[in-house]
Amino acid sequence: MTELENQILNILKPVAEAKNLIIEHLEYAKKGRDFYLTIYVEKEDEVTTLDDVCEVSELFGEKLDEVDLIQDNYILDVSTSGAEKPITDFTKFEKYLGKYMYVKFKNGYQGKNDITGTLEKVENEELIISYREKTRTKVINVQISNISKANLAVKF
Repeated sequence: MTELENQILNILKPVAEAKNLIIEHLEYAKKGRDFYLTIYVEKEDEVTTLDDVCEVSELFGEKLDEVDLIQDNYILDVSTSGAEKPITDFTKFEKYLGKYMYVKFKNGYQGKNDITGTLEKVENEELIISYREKTRTKVINVQISNISKANLAVKF
């Protein structure tokens, strides 16, 4: 995270917290000819609604105008990370217990490069994931240190 992004995060974090929201991701970047300030917000234990996003987006815009940190013209894009939300903090896997997820391995594991299944347990720096292979349910234990990417997944 850049120094500017850290400053923005520190300014907006109390605004989000006042609305019972967490800033999951913040990025300021040039895309094409425009600059974008992209912010993903989530509620800790509830569904984040469109009204939540609209309200906090308005509050973020007001606060950013007030402090005037960003010199460029930019587009403020506030949203949730959606149904396939990336898991960016690998120290907080416990909050996803019972959730269906996709996990990609750094070095492969048991002949697999990735797995999609349900997080059953987290213990000793290891995830225990149940998954379906053909008609059977199997369980795999994966070291958190061997995970390169993880996100929630939609089960079909």
